[in-house]
Amino acid sequence: MMFSLNQAPRGYLVLALLSLDILLLTPELPWAGFPPRHWVALEAPLIIGLLALLPPAPWRRWLSGLVALFALTIVFGAAGDALMQTMQGRSLNLYVDIKLVPILIELIVANLGLPLAIGGLLIVGLALFALGLVLTGLLQGFHARNTPRGLALLLIVVGGVGLARIDTLQDDDASGWMAKIGHPAVSFITFEWQRALQTREAMATFGRRLYQDDHAYAKPGGQSLPGLANTDVILGFIESYGVAAIERAPFKTEIQPRLEVIQNQLAAAGLSVVTGRVTAATLGGQSWLNHATFASGLPITSQLRFELMINSPHSTLIDDFKASGHDTIAIMPGITRDWPEGSLYGYDEIHTADSMGYRGPSMGWASMPDQFTWQRVEDYVRARHDGPTFTELATLSSHAPWSPVIDMVDDWSTIADGEIFDHWQGAGKDYASLWHDTEAMRRNYGPAIDYSLQAAFGFAERYLGNHELGNEGFGKERLGDDGSGEDRTTEHTLMMILGDHQAAPAIIGASPGKDVPLHIISDDPQLLTGFLDHGFRPGMFPPGPDAAIPMQAMRGLLHQIYADVTPGEKVTTSGSGS
Repeated sequence: MMFSLNQAPRGYLVLALLSLDILLLTPELPWAGFPPRHWVALEAPLIIGLLALLPPAPWRRWLSGLVALFALTIVFGAAGDALMQTMQGRSLNLYVDIKLVPILIELIVANLGLPLAIGGLLIVGLALFALGLVLTGLLQGFHARNTPRGLALLLIVVGGVGLARIDTLQDDDASGWMAKIGHPAVSFITFEWQRALQTREAMATFGRRLYQDDHAYAKPGGQSLPGLANTDVILGFIESYGVAAIERAPFKTEIQPRLEVIQNQLAAAGLSVVTGRVTAATLGGQSWLNHATFASGLPITSQLRFELMINSPHSTLIDDFKASGHDTIAIMPGITRDWPEGSLYGYDEIHTADSMGYRGPSMGWASMPDQFTWQRVEDYVRARHDGPTFTELATLSSHAPWSPVIDMVDDWSTIADGEIFDHWQGAGKDYASLWHDTEAMRRNYGPAIDYSLQAAFGFAERYLGNHELGNEGFGKERLGDDGSGEDRTTEHTLMMILGDHQAAPAIIGASPGKDVPLHIISDDPQLLTGFLDHGFRPGMFPPGPDAAIPMQAMRGLLHQIYADVTPGEKVTTSGSGS
């Protein structure tokens, strides 16, 4: 039988009901997968039934548009939840994650380029606009004058009574057809609202903690670390380096042998190393939050917390080392724009991508390779400062999507301005397309971490070891310009190398946790003894999960080990935790 005009309003109603049902089920997809747990979203018949009772007044067009906008907002929330689950192993929190939208747009532009980013955003925007128009048109196609009143009331009863009673009914019969009926949109909104209230209260508590922190080192100006007064300190973050790279297949088959090689090389260079296990603040991204967590001694788990901390008088490790007489230097090749946060941290010197003098090719997502960044620690810090220094750097070569994976330059003295990397020109130019190829990223992840480890510990072996390196290295004293060592007031170096966070669960597997390795190297083994009392173990391999230390506890641990020590005194601690 052919479709008649008299049946058209019911056709609009059925299509609108199905479309709205599908859109409102999307919040279940990030956690239940496809097909979703439920087949019927009770919100859909309730909304359709109410619209079917309303007359075809001019304002109905705007009401239909608002319903369509509501449905698309739910879809946006589901998409954001799916992205968070994939990249950071957690659900969306609209209260704090809304601040990540500008950062997400910036990442899209950085990875795709401005033309492709604009084109992609336009296509997505137009597609959603078209979907909204279609749904709005369907919702306008039926109304009180062309839809049986009984049908509209039936839909309202099914939706309304169902929403009121479904949870109770499912408690009695959680199987069969009843299990296919749910209220995902209401659940999503309720969950986000309740979590927003909880997050707001948690943020208020965190804000009070910022100003009421009773640790001596939390006061403005920080607290000195006399046990490191004549020691150069380097804090280096390796991008995406988590314990999964060491403990999970297939990555461990490449990383474990590398750690063994590094352990032997450090020993041959007269360097000691201990390794701990630290629980980062985030998983899969937002590196700067972990940098802030380590520096502040507070759990900086969101952008909102970061902004509260960085704009408060609460001190950080940068203040502690300045109080200890160190020059404080930041080397941040990932910063490609103005960085007001660096000034708020209070570094004496800041070197970012534009000021590091790199003349080589870009390395996919990374602005420069890790080996160049580590060489700049020698060029900008060790060679230019007579007194003790604190250097913080964050490397990039092991950043997703882990392309290209390059080889080490054997002779560090030839790195200069980076032109030696010209033979890698064009390598990794397809890195933007890899974001859609999870298997390719997984294959590249292990080799990328391997390269970053070689660069970091190659620097330690070359420049911190006590073998004879002329003016390029030092043992118990760093050599001055004349090779006598008299130009330097520092005696030793403490180098802390850790991952900023685990890679995304999509790469390393489900439920990876947030633990990252922390390697601490020194030319003076006495500087490391205090860590052994807190779960660290000699060598390059981290202990098990039971020995994990929260990243926010590391500042306190450094103070426990070094704050009450007279310069030159052997560093020891007692106790088992921080």
